[in-house]
Amino acid sequence: DTLSQTPLLVRPLSDMPLFEANASADTACISTAPVFTKVAAQLDGKAKSHDASWWALMEHNVGRLPGTRSSWAISAAWFAFLAGVASTALIPVPSHWGFFIAILIGLIFSSIWLPDHGDTVLPFCTIIILPIVVFKSVAMGGLWSYSILLFVFVVIPLADFIVGVDAGNQTREIQRELHTAFRFEVLTLLVAPGILGCLCYAAWLANSGGLSLLEFGGLSIGTGIITGVVGIVAGHELCHKASRLERVLGRLLLCSATYGHFYVEHTLGHHKDVATDHDPATSRYGESLYEFLPRVVKGEFVNACRIEAARLRRKGLPWWHNEIPVYFLVSAGIALALACLTGPQAVPLFVAQSLVAVLLFESVNYLEHYGLERRELKPGQYEQVQPQHSWDTACRVTNHVMFKLERHADHHAHAGKRYQTLQAYDSSPRLPAGYATMILLAFFPPLWRMVMHPRLLAHRLQQVGQVFRHGPTPGPALPKAKSTSCCRSALSEQTGERSCRATPRRAAPQE
Repeated sequence: DTLSQTPLLVRPLSDMPLFEANASADTACISTAPVFTKVAAQLDGKAKSHDASWWALMEHNVGRLPGTRSSWAISAAWFAFLAGVASTALIPVPSHWGFFIAILIGLIFSSIWLPDHGDTVLPFCTIIILPIVVFKSVAMGGLWSYSILLFVFVVIPLADFIVGVDAGNQTREIQRELHTAFRFEVLTLLVAPGILGCLCYAAWLANSGGLSLLEFGGLSIGTGIITGVVGIVAGHELCHKASRLERVLGRLLLCSATYGHFYVEHTLGHHKDVATDHDPATSRYGESLYEFLPRVVKGEFVNACRIEAARLRRKGLPWWHNEIPVYFLVSAGIALALACLTGPQAVPLFVAQSLVAVLLFESVNYLEHYGLERRELKPGQYEQVQPQHSWDTACRVTNHVMFKLERHADHHAHAGKRYQTLQAYDSSPRLPAGYATMILLAFFPPLWRMVMHPRLLAHRLQQVGQVFRHGPTPGPALPKAKSTSCCRSALSEQTGERSCRATPRRAAPQE
């Protein structure tokens, strides 16, 4: 349960087990075994420290006593909240569209008053909001079919700001207890039939004959947001588990977005190579979202093929044991099954929603490790994965909708932990807002750099002695008397341009 904090060499891929009874310091980043790190008694269950840079009105669970549990009244309040959200699906549109929007947004913002101590599964059931908004928007028709975009990139950021952040952590004892709580596991298992049901309903709508081309586009985008935000995220959670059922359903969810090879690359590639130049899913200093997306989509596929080929060679298996073509066949099978059940329009719908889901999920990848680098101990060998190699964010609304994916530092340091036990570390760098807000910023690279580069450079200053491979290696400010023309045009935190004190970039290893 306790790992050494001494940086260790990452062993070659062929020596890295995935299924383990107990994880070592070397393998915790990819192991299916959970690790609940032992800390000093006074720090056990202590909340994450306040961060004045958070974009939030409220900060939940700051003064919560370690070991606090939810009462029956808290669970009842969350149940009533979810019943209210679910009941909005019964509001008829277009006749009551304004009423539907007002009630739904009001309910989301009202969750600010609901306590969450992390031991009830009900807050994570708010994932039902997305399909309700998508299908109500399509029923409204016209340009309203795209209102899911306003919901994701306007309403959700506002909700993250108003409802605020959850800085609470759990004691080691409660983490162990929650890890085996089936109520959390069953929710992620139910996502698989839920996503397939959404795909069936969307395919039926596409073939109903009542949609214009404009509305078909809105349906495709909305369905892709469902499979990208809920489906791939839940699939990602399931693929890190040792249970055969969870891993099968996790891969099925990835295949529902034509991204099954992500299972191979993510578990044995990204988690081993994160924050190095060998990882296509780590965005580099100064790299825009538009530069990152084609690189990561291509790089993850190539890396998955390389990893799978190495597995076959290592085990002496013939080529037809390669899993990657199987995942694409499963995706094709889903599309054809939808076409047989509902009609031919299901195929272009499936392709379009897969594209949206993949781009949305990889936009999340862009945020999670931007500009972060692991220390290279010697050529090709890096320090072990630690919390400072992932960006965290504590926004409560998006953490509920995305199964605490935003507590990403703990997930990478201890990949076998279930979502309900992920902790928020003071040592990890912090995004100022939730993923929806940050993706919106990333659409505008100058704005993204203006917000992120000061935070990134402040974090780099804490990595004493580390030479960074991309972007500047910041150092202490020079005395004014020694300033030169070069130093007067030194690093601008807003633009990230080089100063004379920046260490020149070294050649990146070949991927």
